Amino acid sequence: MLTSAGYSVQTAISGVDALKMLEEGTEVDLVLLDYRMPGMNGDELAAKLLERYPHLKLIAVSAVGQLPPAFLQMVDASVQKGHDPETLLSTISTVLARPPAVRTNVVAAPTKVVLCVEDEKMQLQLRKMLFESAGFVVLEAQSAATALEQFRSQRVDAVVMDYWLSGTNGTAVAEEMKRLSPRTPIVMLSGFSSLPGETAIVDAWLRKAEVEPEELIDEVRRLIDRGSDLRPAAIS
Repeated sequence: MLTSAGYSVQTAISGVDALKMLEEGTEVDLVLLDYRMPGMNGDELAAKLLERYPHLKLIAVSAVGQLPPAFLQMVDASVQKGHDPETLLSTISTVLARPPAVRTNVVAAPTKVVLCVEDEKMQLQLRKMLFESAGFVVLEAQSAATALEQFRSQRVDAVVMDYWLSGTNGTAVAEEMKRLSPRTPIVMLSGFSSLPGETAIVDAWLRKAEVEPEELIDEVRRLIDRGSDLRPAAIS
């Protein structure tokens, strides 16, 4: 559509891919970026782009109805997916016609979001306090249904989940989350060792009695950082 409208178009299948293209010398005037993407969400990509290329114009194109305010502050405009193509073309034309505005303030990378899933309220509160003290934003869920609702509707950088949940176990929830977002790391906490095959579903399996709070924080950070460096293996 953009090519037929007269634009020269480059495409990237992930945030990491986009950054690599620019680092290798690809010159662009405008970036259209999605919000929910594997490995690196749109707000994290926008922060990295503005830090390295403060003149670059950005437009968010997402199916998410209400994008985070911090993300909207970083982009020049936003268009919801599903609208008439003319809306996007008009927005692009308007943004490109504006005088270049160099951003002098370095945009900090957004705070990482951890979804904590635990059916015992006291344990959930303690885990929330632990991650908040380490600088994370924490989403809470006391049931499988709430966890999946949060996971579908919110940006989530990592999931820390108890194995035993009321009415089901964490493995079933983890399987659905991996179907929705294969690159989002999941840490499973349990009172026993993992069962055969279950470690293939989650990214880390930790025994509650053995893991120290600092070790849990470090493991979540490691998995998030690892995810940011991953690139899709193929283009479909």
